[in-house]
Formats: sequence, structure tokens, C-alpha cells
Amino acid sequence: MRNSKYLVLGLVAGFSFSAQAQDCDRSCLAGFLDQYLDAVVASDASQAELSYGFRQTENSVVTPNDEGLWTSVSGLGELQRRYYDPEGGTAGYFGLLDEDGSPAIVALRLKVENRKITEAEWHIGREDDAGISGEPGGVVFNVDNLLANPPNEGFVPLDRRFSRDELIAVGNSYFDGIIAKNSKVIKGHPGCTRQENGFPTFGGELAPGQIGFEGRGDCRTAGDFGLAQITARRVQAVDVEQQIVMMSVVFLRQPGNERWRNHFTHTMSIEDGLIRHVHGAMFYAEPTQPVPNWPPYDGNFPLSFESAQDE
Repeated sequence: MRNSKYLVLGLVAGFSFSAQAQDCDRSCLAGFLDQYLDAVVASDASQAELSYGFRQTENSVVTPNDEGLWTSVSGLGELQRRYYDPEGGTAGYFGLLDEDGSPAIVALRLKVENRKITEAEWHIGREDDAGISGEPGGVVFNVDNLLANPPNEGFVPLDRRFSRDELIAVGNSYFDGIIAKNSKVIKGHPGCTRQENGFPTFGGELAPGQIGFEGRGDCRTAGDFGLAQITARRVQAVDVEQQIVMMSVVFLRQPGNERWRNHFTHTMSIEDGLIRHVHGAMFYAEPTQPVPNWPPYDGNFPLSFESAQDE
């Protein structure tokens, strides 16, 4: 009887915690996202309801509330996509920021708990960022193409919606197919598109045996990208009403490949259970830079033996 009493109390406590974690619906999340973005533009963190332990990263680097985007952003850009995940307690933003007179392509994960903003995770692409081998200004970047080919937005009819878990599975199929070098794994529409920082990374000529669309590569085309694994996968936000899934990943190179790791947030527009568009906000991380620097992958993931020896 006593054990039953404790079991009931435990179930009640668990239910209360779960309900508390999900008590911010779409309109609530929208309010917090707008409030936070307005505070960033105003360079005034006090305008947002931040928790005492609020943590923000910009390209995986922990940033205080009076540095980084808090001082460089002058406004939101022409492209703004907002996504809401009440079950996960997160809001997502993909689009442009005006930063020091130049556009930045960004993805944001905003975490809300107990009616406070607890986390903000930014992936930021800038035109002068380092490229895949560390060369200055070598990153892919194309604002005009992004404006002409943005991610989806708008409510999807109920009879065309897939569940939250199904959308996550679609997102994972994309990364699984790349690593397996097998396009059949990827749940994508023929002709699906892929852009990284607005730059189209599809449409090239197909190698023999590759899958694409009308003789050209699409988002399903799985070639040899020199990767050992796509890891540190984390769901940033899943908007069931708009059929959008945002996921963060790290591209790890094969042993001996000196190219830098990619760290992304991918925003995937899903139609009828298949990927229509993939939009990445990304940067190339230096070998010793902590990525993703969020649980359960705190700190540097992974830290190479050579880097560890240098410390």
C-alpha cells in the first residue's frame, strides 16, 4: 500500500512536470520568439524574459548578453521564417539578419521553460567566413538565391500532415542516406533542393548509378563527401502544422581528411512525407573549436588526439 502511494505521488509529480514543460502553446512561443528577436535588435537583453541561467551560443561559442549579436544586429532581414514546437518547448527562426551593414543567414533554436527563455542557439553564416579548408572568405553564401528560393511556410491541411515522430524520421533519413552513400534511404521528392547558406548544392551532373532528377543531382543524390559520420544529431524544432523539421548536426571528416568540420542547422520543408527543400545555416569549425557545445555533446565533440596533445 505504501509503495502504491509513492507510485501515485511519483506519477502525479511526473505529470505535473510534463505539463509544466509543455504549457507554452504556439501563440505563447510566438510571443517569446518575437520578444527575444526584438531585444536582440534593440541590443538590450533586459527586454526579453530570460531565465537566470540563460545560455546563448553563436556558432557554438557561449556568448554573454552584451556581446556578439546583441551588439552587431541592427534589424531583421527580408526573409523571416518562424516555426513553433509546443511539444519540444522550442521556437525556431530561419532567415536573415542585418549585421553591421551586411546580411547574415541564420538559424535559431529558442528554448522556453516555465515561461522564461532558457536557451538560444544560433547558427550564423556570413559572407567573409572561413571556407572548408580554413581559407578566409571561402564559405558558400548566396543571399539572392535564398530570397528567390526560401523555406516553406504556412499551415498544411490536416489530411496532408505527418506526425512529429514521422517528420523527425524523414529528417534522419537525409543524414542516413548521405553516410550510407545510398540515395534510396533519403525520403525526398524527385527534384528536391538543397541550399547551404543560400548557395545551391544540387543540380550537378550525375555520376553513373546516382539517383537524381532529369539527369541532374537533387537533395537525394548521395555522393562521396569525405565524411566518416554525421553525428551529434539534435532536433531543434518540429512544426507539425507547417511540416517543418529543424535539426542540428556535425559533419565529421574521414581520418586523414584535413578539411574542417561543418556544423549546421538544417531546416527541412516536408511535403506529403517527403523532403521538398533543405536549407542550411552553417559554418566550418576550427579543429579545436567546441561543437556543438550543447548537451549531450558538451564541449568539443570529438576532440582529436592531436588537438588534445596540443592543449
